[in-house]
Amino acid sequence: MIKAFSRLALSVVVALSIGAGTVQAAVPDIQVVVNNSTVYAGVEPYVEKGTTMIPIKALQYIPGNSTIWNNTTQTVTVSQDGTVIKLVIGQTTATIGDRTVNLPVAPTLRSGRAMVPLRFLAEAAKAAVSWNPASRTVYVAKTPPQLIQQANGSDLALGREAAVSMPRISKLKSYAPSDDSNAGYTYYFPEGQSFPFFEQRGDVISYYEMQDNHSELAWTAKLNMNQTSTSPIFFLPYEIASQTGTTPTVTGRVAFYDTLPVSGATRSGYITPAAPATGAGSNQTPGRFGNITGEIKK
Repeated sequence: MIKAFSRLALSVVVALSIGAGTVQAAVPDIQVVVNNSTVYAGVEPYVEKGTTMIPIKALQYIPGNSTIWNNTTQTVTVSQDGTVIKLVIGQTTATIGDRTVNLPVAPTLRSGRAMVPLRFLAEAAKAAVSWNPASRTVYVAKTPPQLIQQANGSDLALGREAAVSMPRISKLKSYAPSDDSNAGYTYYFPEGQSFPFFEQRGDVISYYEMQDNHSELAWTAKLNMNQTSTSPIFFLPYEIASQTGTTPTVTGRVAFYDTLPVSGATRSGYITPAAPATGAGSNQTPGRFGNITGEIKK
């Protein structure tokens, strides 16, 4: 399953209606998830004219960002990897370096906090931004350069560790495991690759692909583990009770890593289309994704 993000209740007073700015009361909560962590900076996010507004403190969660608030001039200054962005409360223009750009919504004050347009600032910081209507979540993803290097490097163990650690974005409905109290994680990778990968926890399995240097959920399913059946994914012997996204096609041998929840030990090995029920494992070398004998990065 998708690694659990901590979920904090946030209420909003402006309805989310992309492209419309009508004000309504009592709408579902909005969450902002930056690099796999739910952000709450003391003031509830809200949506105006299709733009999510957040307090400036939340921007500090984007890697490389720093923010300064000048109460006298009511100016927000955001520094991002040497680029300086300035916004002024009530103004619909901002500056990025020496350029002046238009804003979708003017920054404003709410409950004594400066509220700024999330998408504009996240994209100015070269972060990916995505809206999930099913969970009413805004995802912001900016992968640190070292993770990108590891994911694309020649060390397969480091590449797989980087792959599962990358910031994630989901545009799909998510599932929760029926009972995750004793469930460990199992990961499946095409032989010799770090992307794409499957992550399973209990009766939920999810499939991630790399998109623009972040990890994106492409398919997820709830399994009926009391019912065996022929799955289109050969190493899953269970019935797919429900699913969302595009079912992935897996044709070759896959490497698996099965973390045992009680001991924390990792069992690893290969599963082949010819013998999908085998998966005989071995004690894993130190590290969650240690090299499997005979495997070479493709």
